[in-house]
Amino acid sequence: MFQRYIVIAFRNLRRQRMFSFINIAGLAISMTVCLIALMSTRKNLSYDNFHPAIARTWRVTTQVVTPDGRKFHMASTPLTLGEALRTGYSAIEKEVTVYGVLSGEAKIGKKKISVRGAFTEPSFFNVFGFKLAAGNPQTALTAPNSIILTAETAARFFGTNEAVGKMIQFDNFGSFLVTGVLETPPSLTHINYEAFASISSVPALEQIKVLPEKLHDWNIIQSSYTYVVLRRGEGQSALVAALADLGHHYDDLPGKGQGSLAFEPQALSKITPSKDLYDDNGSGPPWGKVLAEVGVAFGILLCACFNYTNLSIVRSLQRAKEVGVRKVNGAQRWQVFMQFITESVIMCLLSLILAVVLLVLTQTYHLFGLPIPDDNLLNPTLLAWFLLFSLLTGIFAGIIPAWALSSFQPAKVLKSMVDIKLFGGLGLRKTLIVIQFTLSLTAIIFLVTVYRQFSFKAEKDMGFQRKDILNVPLADVDYQRMKDMLLQVKGVETITATSGTLGVPRHCSFCAMKTANSKNMEFGYYAGDVDFLKVMNLKLVAGSGFPASASTEKEQYLIVNEKAVSVMGIKSPADAIGSTLWLSDSVPVNIIGVVQDFNYQPIEANIRPMAIRFKPSEFHQLQLAVAKGNEEQLIANVKRVWLELHPGETFTSEWMDAQLLSHSGQDTVSMLGFLVFMTTVIAALGLLGIVAYTTFTRRKEIGIRKVLGAEVSSLMMLLSKNYLWLIIIAGCIAMPLGFIGSLLFLQIFAYRVSIGIFTLLGSFAVLLLVAMITILSQTWRAAGADPVNSLRSE
Repeated sequence: MFQRYIVIAFRNLRRQRMFSFINIAGLAISMTVCLIALMSTRKNLSYDNFHPAIARTWRVTTQVVTPDGRKFHMASTPLTLGEALRTGYSAIEKEVTVYGVLSGEAKIGKKKISVRGAFTEPSFFNVFGFKLAAGNPQTALTAPNSIILTAETAARFFGTNEAVGKMIQFDNFGSFLVTGVLETPPSLTHINYEAFASISSVPALEQIKVLPEKLHDWNIIQSSYTYVVLRRGEGQSALVAALADLGHHYDDLPGKGQGSLAFEPQALSKITPSKDLYDDNGSGPPWGKVLAEVGVAFGILLCACFNYTNLSIVRSLQRAKEVGVRKVNGAQRWQVFMQFITESVIMCLLSLILAVVLLVLTQTYHLFGLPIPDDNLLNPTLLAWFLLFSLLTGIFAGIIPAWALSSFQPAKVLKSMVDIKLFGGLGLRKTLIVIQFTLSLTAIIFLVTVYRQFSFKAEKDMGFQRKDILNVPLADVDYQRMKDMLLQVKGVETITATSGTLGVPRHCSFCAMKTANSKNMEFGYYAGDVDFLKVMNLKLVAGSGFPASASTEKEQYLIVNEKAVSVMGIKSPADAIGSTLWLSDSVPVNIIGVVQDFNYQPIEANIRPMAIRFKPSEFHQLQLAVAKGNEEQLIANVKRVWLELHPGETFTSEWMDAQLLSHSGQDTVSMLGFLVFMTTVIAALGLLGIVAYTTFTRRKEIGIRKVLGAEVSSLMMLLSKNYLWLIIIAGCIAMPLGFIGSLLFLQIFAYRVSIGIFTLLGSFAVLLLVAMITILSQTWRAAGADPVNSLRSE
């Protein structure tokens, strides 16, 4: 019997090619997005599932309230916290600290590679489930200046050669002996450093001032992360009590006007996905992103299933007599029901095949800007999930049409289908059309707003020069020597050495400063040399830039922005010149200049106090202001000079404007555009189904009206006006929703566009045009049909 269902299903698919194509294509496109969401969700939920005592393992986080009332939930903790927990509280069985500051250029011979690493303890292998492919986990992190590498990093440095026993030289941290190579973990992990060095190396690095003195400082919480394993039988409350006790270190902060600080546990299993934390060492997505992906994907699939229902009902009018004949011949209702469910499932399986093909093409060629996980699509487990998903979709999409079609009474359908009413008329399907077009218009308004905002972000004058600036890595060459050589290149006008690119969030550093009246302030800062203001075209409102005689050994001068002067309580920029600030409570520096406020961070953030520091130890790149002209030749000449100073290394450069544009969100716009296009097409298909159904059921009425002299135009208006009202109703609902959604999105940005009436009306006009084309394509055919064909049986 089941075989017969399949044969009949394929026979009907061949007969109704257009219907089959529309349904399979619509389902396939929506299923593609759902499969991407399924793969992404599967990946996001697979973090850190290989650790031995995951249910008892916690990361400690920090709740910080600044003196001005701002709240920050930090993933990091003081470096001293781990030892205090381990030695002072019996509920703690194991503890490990991860100090994520071992980052920079590392080299072997002439090979130099950027490494992101951390310092940690031998207990790292007791708390976590990481294993060594080479080396002894008991001793690998015991001796100072020992380091273990991930398998990928070891291959980058040593290829197929043995890594253990070799030396690696860091530019800032000295030499380290490779004592182990990590196995690739069995699943993803938020602890994704490329190297782990022994934390016993830190005291010596603090002593020579390579690292700040944090080992015994409870007041610095950045970059260090504390993990604990509770003893069996101990619950979260024991850890909360211990953290509350240690929080007494900060009882005096509110009285000093320095805000407040408290510790809070976070389960290891809840780190990824998780809520966003500041200074996080994880790389996984937050729950908001995961739920948004799933919601959008299944919303699109739900719309496609509604369309399948509508189009199946239209098609049912042509298959009603088939149902009647089968019932007259003895078919039971459940058999007819199973026939249509089988057809729905087969259509979804065909859609799945097409969706997988689209997925492979998207994964291979990066179509539509969609983020595709790098999973093997032939993975049996993944294919099983895809198959189950397809079966459930087929049953869900087909159950309503199957129930309706199997309920036909043979006497009625064999006599006439015109009077058959499905689901009590058109109310349900009209409601679905309004919902679909409301979602589509809301999405279009949101997309237009996002596009305008990101275009504004890409083009906004941020207050500094960004055009015709070429960024070149400094590496370990003296910045002044490289500047002098590159200034000889034709087309290079001026050069500055900097710590990073203005406007790129990860390049901005932060430091604590204290004023003469003991007021603590947090400054964002960039390091720059004497030509920084000139190259970046920053405007001095008082004082001067760094003098050529500034010491490269001891920091003496500081340039601040107008906002910093205001926050310090100084009346004017001129009055700020000569004022002293203390770095880390001990290093005095004098304000030598004040620059006009500019957006040193992206436009999401308001302008806050910032400083430009003359600190050569933090110079990482040169920024070349060049004349317009032959860019390829200029880069070739710069490369030639750079290779003279870095023989055997790989030259890289980047235009500053292109670097900033890469952070402007164009990928987000592309993906949103694709999803909005899909939502609109699916809504149009749903409208097409209901219009086709209505024109079919009213064909006798249309024939009579034509015989009585009705014009084609008046018939088209008669058939179309109800649907145009549906679109207008959808517009009245969607425009306020789109406005509110866009307004909420724009709150992310300190500097933003206005939404405007033209955004709302223009988006509605586009949707109305799509709807009219869909409606008129059916009403024109119905109004122009020969009335003889519809009235010949009367």
